[in-house]
Amino acid sequence: MSTLYRDYRPQSFSEVLGQNHIKITLQNEIKAGKLAQAFLFCGPRAVGKTTLARVLAKTVNCENRKEGESEPCNKCASCLSITQGKNLDVVEIDAASNTGVDNVRENIISFSRLTPTNSKFKVFIIDEVHMLSISAFNALLKIIEEPPAYVIFILCTTEIQKVPATIISRCERFDFKRISVSDIVKKLSLIAAKENIEIDTEVLEAVARRSGGHLRDAESLLGQIFALGGKKISLEDAELIIPHYNSHEAVDLLDYLSKKDAAKAIALINKLADSGVNLKNFTGELIALLRKMILNKVNASLTDNLGLNMGESLEIKISSILSNISWEQLLFFTKRFLEAYNDSKNSLISQLPLELAIVELCYSANQAPPLSLSSPVVNNNSVGAANKNTAAAIKPIKKEEAGVKKNSDQVINLNQAEVLEKWPEFLIKIKKYNHSLSFVLQNCQPQEIKNNQLSLIFKYKFHHDRINDSSIKLIVETTLVEVFGVALSLNLIIDENLEINQTEEKEEVQVATAEAVEISEGPTTQKEGSSLSNLLKTFGGEVIN
Repeated sequence: MSTLYRDYRPQSFSEVLGQNHIKITLQNEIKAGKLAQAFLFCGPRAVGKTTLARVLAKTVNCENRKEGESEPCNKCASCLSITQGKNLDVVEIDAASNTGVDNVRENIISFSRLTPTNSKFKVFIIDEVHMLSISAFNALLKIIEEPPAYVIFILCTTEIQKVPATIISRCERFDFKRISVSDIVKKLSLIAAKENIEIDTEVLEAVARRSGGHLRDAESLLGQIFALGGKKISLEDAELIIPHYNSHEAVDLLDYLSKKDAAKAIALINKLADSGVNLKNFTGELIALLRKMILNKVNASLTDNLGLNMGESLEIKISSILSNISWEQLLFFTKRFLEAYNDSKNSLISQLPLELAIVELCYSANQAPPLSLSSPVVNNNSVGAANKNTAAAIKPIKKEEAGVKKNSDQVINLNQAEVLEKWPEFLIKIKKYNHSLSFVLQNCQPQEIKNNQLSLIFKYKFHHDRINDSSIKLIVETTLVEVFGVALSLNLIIDENLEINQTEEKEEVQVATAEAVEISEGPTTQKEGSSLSNLLKTFGGEVIN
């Protein structure tokens, strides 16, 4: 009984899907006549390791191959016998079934001492080599290190970390990659054409994505779809075999979140649940998509080998979403959906973890960015007191916003010493809005103010990038208005050789002084004045005007 992955197994280098970095290297070695005698093929399952090993064995033993050529003819007796699995000089061994040292001695070491019967080379293909025992590896070590001139070893493994370093160092190692969705779709289209079956491109893309970059899985799934019968297969037909794939819905959900439309996002989740979609699997697909978006934002080339390439329309929509959300939002989305994925294991209502995540993400998107969510710790015992403090913190911002308009035409120039004199006060005020910003700005070096522009020098790039974020910069500029009385722009500079002259002890003294000044100058209620008096009595201090 035949299967698609057997019927359409590649028989030459040109037919092998992907893995160009490996094919080119091996073909160049064959052309130059400088082929290694021990190879280590490692990588995920079903990406062509054993197939390429057979093609290599066929090529080196091809009777019709001429000097300078690197492809088997697939017509000579040697090529045909290897294709049919009947060649005595090409030995395939499953290490999972032959783990012991005795198997290695009997099937490999003893047999390798015999010259080839009908071929140029005796080739040993050892699949899942990591399953060998330590003693078996030790027995194999010597023959791999000094093999007879007519012997070639090809070791294949999915778990390279389990192969001893002594074996790895004696082999020419090749790392196989997952096969891209576009390459798998091309191969599946070719198979469908040869089988005289018309199948929608959407079906092939769904099969390719479902395979996760494993070609054999894709071919097996396509075989199941062909079994439905008929010469034309639509996406609706294929959904009888393929579980509903949620790539479109995942992209739609992220689109709603980027637009802060919680209602549509929750409606989509409930629609998926009603149609029988496993929401835990959907969340996993959503996380995979977010990972792709993060890597794409870092560098587009990082997503080439993820096996998550989608159709052109979806890729365009993803690019549009990326342009509308910040780094902080993207990272926050990912972390929150990871939590939802873990919560889904014990949730009584399948939709609830995702619904909670959606509400939180849409709400947070309307507030400060996730990296700025930290707020000052308030030691009050009542909700009323907390609300009072919050209102007090908000009012200065509104006043100063008005002040910005009033003093927008005023130009100031201050030297560094004058800026440093007011810097501790600035750090205290900004701490009311964001504690972490105060820490970051303590580790920068303020320079002069020239034509209403304040220059700040940072030692570390991530500090620079944090302050350079538009929403964070707004908080900093608003606080600068409070301290300097005029709207200032920022000139952010990175200097890796920067040395902060101000010691931590001096900073603490200056900050404490600024806090004391703020307390003494700021308006206080009768209750606050009473609390201050109690503190002064307890610690024996006094307020100096």
